[in-house]
Amino acid sequence: MRNASVKSVIVVLDGTEATVRLVGDLCRTGVGVTAVGVNFRDVVSVLSGDVYALVADLSDIEQWETAVRRAEARHGTVDRVLDPAGRLAARAA
Repeated sequence: MRNASVKSVIVVLDGTEATVRLVGDLCRTGVGVTAVGVNFRDVVSVLSGDVYALVADLSDIEQWETAVRRAEARHGTVDRVLDPAGRLAARAA
């Protein structure tokens, strides 16, 4: 993820330590990170001054679209959505 052209990402949190590390790694490279979790516990695990964290019901398309709009208002155009656990794919099923 050290691609200089990537300035803003959304990371869909899945409650794992690996995803928490991913968020931290992205922040350290200067990428604007919006972390979206389905519950407060997941979001708290990534809170820092560099992370914009949101709670949203990923099964609700309106909540997801609101999260994307807020991410873009904060960090500019979202270049990538990282969804390690495939939670968004589960929504489409």
